[in-house]
Amino acid sequence: MRIVDPASGRDVDQGQEGELIVRGPNVMPGYHNKPEETQRALRDGWYYTGDLARSDENGFLTITGRLKELIIRGGQNIAPAEIEEVVNTFEAVLDCAVVGVPHEHLGEVAALFVVSRPGRAVETEALLAHCRTQLSAYKIPHVVHLVQEIPRTGSGKIIRYKLRERLNA
Repeated sequence: MRIVDPASGRDVDQGQEGELIVRGPNVMPGYHNKPEETQRALRDGWYYTGDLARSDENGFLTITGRLKELIIRGGQNIAPAEIEEVVNTFEAVLDCAVVGVPHEHLGEVAALFVVSRPGRAVETEALLAHCRTQLSAYKIPHVVHLVQEIPRTGSGKIIRYKLRERLNA
């Protein structure tokens, strides 16, 4: 396995985020009757998983998100999971999710959806101030939406396209 920069294909340094790629006898030979998808996923004997990951000094991997979920704001990459991790440490937040939304000048910006804990109110400005203490300025959510629930699959994964649909409704 390797972790590579999605743009250049070069290995990233330890601790840096990149795309996880793997190879070995256990890797599939391709997608059934889908040659274009197979060509995108399998290159030079490596399977490009689409997962974002980083490794630590002991070689342990942390999956940090999905490449297709990546928000590209003015050329800067933002993994929604990084923002969600910080937001979930805010006392009044029960659950949250981040999606990229189009922006006229920056390409995309982060939109945050938040569910408050029962009996608590999420003060948007206090939440954003909390984010500013732990995130780079370009990762601060551009907009915050207070919602009743975050749509999830049966296995608990966020259904991000449903959140984007709410913005377009």
